[in-house]
Amino acid sequence: MSSEPATFRGLQRALILATSLIPAALVAVFLIGRWPEYWKWIASEDTPMTSLEVGVLYTTALACWGSAATCHLRGLYADRGRWLFLGAGFFWLCLDDRFAIHERIRDGFLAPRGIAIPFLPIAPGDFILLVYMVIGLASLIWLLPLWRAQRQACSHFLAGVGVAVLAVLMDAYDIHGLSLGLQRLEQTVEECLELIAQVLFLQGVLLAWLYAITNPPSDVQGIGGTVAPPGSDAGS
Repeated sequence: MSSEPATFRGLQRALILATSLIPAALVAVFLIGRWPEYWKWIASEDTPMTSLEVGVLYTTALACWGSAATCHLRGLYADRGRWLFLGAGFFWLCLDDRFAIHERIRDGFLAPRGIAIPFLPIAPGDFILLVYMVIGLASLIWLLPLWRAQRQACSHFLAGVGVAVLAVLMDAYDIHGLSLGLQRLEQTVEECLELIAQVLFLQGVLLAWLYAITNPPSDVQGIGGTVAPPGSDAGS
């Protein structure tokens, strides 16, 4: 791996700063804009927070597909499928967030029939995000080679995994026994954690992509696998 020049490190810092401060500033606007009913633009469905999360997820999906294109154009064929799969996963989460797909399945089919996971403090139908989490964690071992060339990108992505797990567990937990005020607070915190996880995922993908397009193919095998031999077409 080549050493990282100061210009590259500056780009990394600028990327992290921009993708952190812009969402944080928007969340502050959402909270202050409806104060003292701070939860209304955060915890409810189809709110400004929803639009922000959809934008982050969609951008992450595009960055994954951009990384897949970079792998193809630079002859790094082995992991194109990983980036395409990861991008499709984020795009599905984007659609789910925008159109409340799992909430519609829960409220329209699962909850009315009392379908739940026994022995867990989860309301009927609230286990769909747990299924998403299990699929994501099961895919992680296959996806991790994408970040072996860039440790900072890997650390951001794995931090996103940890925060996402916490957010999913909070979302699935049955809070109906809590007071209304505590329910609103819990849902607001959960949505903020969800956004933090999404931003960390975005940073992990963008940092890996930045590394791929600013380094020679021989140094970027972690983002796209093994460089194809000259004159061969590993993608055929």
